Amino acid sequence: MCGLPHNYNEEGGIVMNTFNRVVVILLLLATIIVMTVVLAVPRPMIEVLQQWLQNLDMNLALVAQPLLLIVGVILALLVDVVCALLLWLEIRRRPRAIRVQSISGGQAELTVDSVARRLEYNIGQLDGVISVKPNVWGRRGGVEVELDLETSPEVDVPAKTEEVCQVSKEAVEDKMGLRLRKVRVNIKHAPYPTGQQMA
Repeated sequence: MCGLPHNYNEEGGIVMNTFNRVVVILLLLATIIVMTVVLAVPRPMIEVLQQWLQNLDMNLALVAQPLLLIVGVILALLVDVVCALLLWLEIRRRPRAIRVQSISGGQAELTVDSVARRLEYNIGQLDGVISVKPNVWGRRGGVEVELDLETSPEVDVPAKTEEVCQVSKEAVEDKMGLRLRKVRVNIKHAPYPTGQQMA
């Protein structure tokens, strides 16, 4: 259940977040450039667009209509599949609330932010932990947790990882009534004091 330190950027959720940011940035940059040119000099842009459309129409007229239809349908299906896949990944990426399983005669849900804050507080109390940034994902039947830790430079990494995993399990399962599916820990050491040598 508990994972050793690893490369945080390899996780699917983080990759998806990065992809989203890149797409939004590119779309905004393209919008800025296109709208600036179109609004500043609309008539020349309309003429250029008309010329381009006329050339495109002339070129397409040279292609057999059945072939043109087949290629168009295939391209449309490919675009639809890619867009549907991206939408599905975005929708399932991070549920905002997780159902508590150990409730009888009722129903309760916890937000992922609540789980993250509990983990941040509990793990932040451990010796040698300078800061902690938890990332929580709701999964079918439980939650997955990833923890970015900054620790003192002399910390024992395997021992501290086991301690963090145990505290995470107690916080999530015993205190919050959720099922902890997986814990991954990323450890970053704080710099050594000036002049201090590594052991």
